Amino acid sequence: MLKILQRRPVYDRARLMEAAARARAKKKRHQAIELYRRVLAVERHNPDLHARLGPLLADTGQEYDAWISFQNAAQSAIREGLGDRALSIYREAASYLPREAQVWQAIARLEQKCGRDREAVEALLEGSTHFGSRWRWPEAIHLLRRARQIDPWDFETVFSLAKLLAKTDQSYEGGMLLEELARRSQGARLRRVRAAQFKSNPGPLSAWAWLREAVVREGAPPGGEDPTVRGRAPPPRPGLARARQRQRAALPSRQAVSARRSPGRKRGSSGFRVGSRRGLMGADMGSRGARERR
Repeated sequence: MLKILQRRPVYDRARLMEAAARARAKKKRHQAIELYRRVLAVERHNPDLHARLGPLLADTGQEYDAWISFQNAAQSAIREGLGDRALSIYREAASYLPREAQVWQAIARLEQKCGRDREAVEALLEGSTHFGSRWRWPEAIHLLRRARQIDPWDFETVFSLAKLLAKTDQSYEGGMLLEELARRSQGARLRRVRAAQFKSNPGPLSAWAWLREAVVREGAPPGGEDPTVRGRAPPPRPGLARARQRQRAALPSRQAVSARRSPGRKRGSSGFRVGSRRGLMGADMGSRGARERR
């Protein structure tokens, strides 16, 4: 009897996995986590188990354990040479754990390793937007500084970093970044920089710089740089020039208009048409002057 009581339960992997899948489908997350952990106790480094366990842990508020599971699954995919699989796991982790700074750094590393620097910068920039609380600003600043290591003068990266620094005790560095960014920008982007400078350091000089850029070049494209250098007129649009040429070609000439208005009439020595009222008046004045000279 004692041997029967001390006997360990039989490990049936298929039964446990099936029961965990049913619990997961019925939204019984805690029960599914318990069943998956029983399997994981035997298979400690199974990447499929970690990939299934990560979302369940995140949904139940166990964020640290969820990140460990996501990381184990992604690292296993990297060791097997499945970079795209690892990237998809990290992106899934970012959707469940957007306030985990390491997730966005891992995504950026993989994107940069694949030669996609632009996507790496965008991932870090997106990650920084999830740390809006003042207590999480250092993490956002760290992500933006990491993005600057890839592209030092990407406008959105430097602009977001400068605004964050201006809210902390690193406002001097933020002002330097905004000033340098103003030299490198024009059009709508320059107006955004001037507005940020006025907001971070209100004063007559910053107000004048902002207002001066606010009234210049109303035709600048929204959200981007002007196509021309400030102070120069924009190049004529070819479509508009062709339309004006067609309008000029469609207009009749002055000679044709005058010929249609008075066909067959001739002009006298006074320059007016013969038989017209002005022509008669001009002839009468000429005869009066001749009589007076006599």
